[in-house]
Amino acid sequence: MSFTLSRGGRFHRGIRHCLRALTLLAGLALALMMFVTMADVLLRNLFSIPILGTYDIVETLMVFVVFLGIGEAFLDDTHITVDVVDHFVGQRSLHVLKIVALLLAVVFLGLLLRFMPAPAWEAYVYGDRKPDLPILLAWLWIPCLVGIFAAFLAALYKLCCLIRRPLDSDEGAIAGSHE
Repeated sequence: MSFTLSRGGRFHRGIRHCLRALTLLAGLALALMMFVTMADVLLRNLFSIPILGTYDIVETLMVFVVFLGIGEAFLDDTHITVDVVDHFVGQRSLHVLKIVALLLAVVFLGLLLRFMPAPAWEAYVYGDRKPDLPILLAWLWIPCLVGIFAAFLAALYKLCCLIRRPLDSDEGAIAGSHE
C-alpha cells in the first residue's frame, strides 16, 4: 500500500473527502442554528410562543460548527492570519516559521487529544445534561474529539508536506485544492 503526500495522491484525496464531510456537517449544523434561532424569534414575537431550549439547541449545534470545520481549515491553510512578518523576512525564514507554527499546532492538538477524553468520560459517568433539554453532554464530546483528531491529522499532514516541499516550488502545490 503506497501513498504520496502530493496534492493528487490517494492519501490526500482520502483526507480531503473526510474533512469535507466533516465541514459539510458543520455547515448543516450552522444552517440548523440559524433556522432554530429565526424560528424562535418569529414565534416569540408573532405568537408569544418561544421554543423551549433554544439556547441549548444552538449551543449544542455550535459544538459541531466549531470543531468539525477546523480540520479542513488546517488542510487548506485558511486560518485567519496576520502577515506582518511576511514583509520583513525572506522566503526561507517564512518557510521555517510556517513549519514551526504547524509543529506547535500539532503539539497543541496532540495535548488536547491527550487530555480531552478524561472530562468526556466524566460527563458520561455522571450523566451531565444541558439545563433545559435532556441532551447528554457526553454526546457533545464526540464531535469535539472527532474534530480535534481530524485537525491533528490535517495539521500533521500539512506539516509533512511543508517539510518535504522544496522552497522554490509553487506555494499552491500543497495549499490544497478547493474541489
